[in-house]
Amino acid sequence: MDERPVPQVTITPEVGGSSREMGQEDWGNAADGALRRKLSSSSVSSTGSSALESEESSDGERDGKGIVTLEQVVDTAENKPWWKLKTIVQCSITATQRKKVNWVQLAGHKGNFKAADEGTILKKFSENEMQCFEKLRNDALFPFVPGYHGVVEREGESFLQMTDLLTNFEQPNVMDCKMGLRTYLEEELVRARERPKLREDLYKKMTAVDGDGPTAQEHGQKGVTKLRYMQWRDAISSTNTLGFRIEGTKSSDGKCCTDFKKTHSKQDVILVFQGFVGGNANIIRTYVTRLTEIRHALKRSDFFMHHEVIGSSLLFIHDKTDNAQVWMIDFGKTTALPAGQRLKHNVPWKEGSREDGYLQGLENLINTLESIISHDGDEAAAH
Repeated sequence: MDERPVPQVTITPEVGGSSREMGQEDWGNAADGALRRKLSSSSVSSTGSSALESEESSDGERDGKGIVTLEQVVDTAENKPWWKLKTIVQCSITATQRKKVNWVQLAGHKGNFKAADEGTILKKFSENEMQCFEKLRNDALFPFVPGYHGVVEREGESFLQMTDLLTNFEQPNVMDCKMGLRTYLEEELVRARERPKLREDLYKKMTAVDGDGPTAQEHGQKGVTKLRYMQWRDAISSTNTLGFRIEGTKSSDGKCCTDFKKTHSKQDVILVFQGFVGGNANIIRTYVTRLTEIRHALKRSDFFMHHEVIGSSLLFIHDKTDNAQVWMIDFGKTTALPAGQRLKHNVPWKEGSREDGYLQGLENLINTLESIISHDGDEAAAH
């Protein structure tokens, strides 16, 4: 079989920048053969997720705009070219005598993800996340997380190899919902207090969303701490009110949206989901069924009972055939509890309790989607 280099992309977020679709001229001589491809960039989140990951560029925040560049690295061991990818990207490439490759990666920091063998992706190695996947192999949650295929080496770095969750979808629509009542670990809270550091970049991100967000002192300093930014970010979204928030979406036509920072109320979320599924109640029903299955598994899960689940997301995927799925992704900040400690996951958080509110968020998410079905049914009956 005639192997051709399969290019991917690097998207480097830049405030105030713009995204573009790259033309054939951008490839130069990188691929030795005629390539046709459709590239659509976004910044919806996740990890091994094969989808939106945390909202951090320097702190986890993803930006919906970016500069697209190519960066080729040669894997000397296998003599195959690799191209770095940043943020949510769907790349469909057709090369001579090569099967179509369709995948999406939702990510944070540059270089965190790489394309792998067909049907899989590579995520930068995290000891914490690796341990989570190892524990999940024999847990009730195993059917609801990405397939884990071990640790591989590329360019002298270690990566976790995972199933690409978009493999079985044609032109998928993708949404990332970050779960829980907070998005920072208690350890981060302690470190931020011990070593407060003013960040001008986070101040600019805050003011870009809400000019009245910073205090008078912060305006004077033109900087906020990471902790202050994270707490503000949680407070203006539905994280604090519903126990989950929408991080971003990517539609089948390649359009991306991450402008959900002020999506705060249940009605706000309903409107986003209705637009996401194009008013298709069958997809919503499938999502509710899957979320209900996840809820049952969580209540049986020994892993869930003994871990503080922070920064994890639910990845929603559907396509025009009404094929729809939901997956639990992103376990980089999921932390094992001290021996003997358990969490309820559905009670308010108090510092020191380590409660994350994951179940509370899931219940609210299910109720929100059920209200869409109910509303659609009432409208149908009225007509």
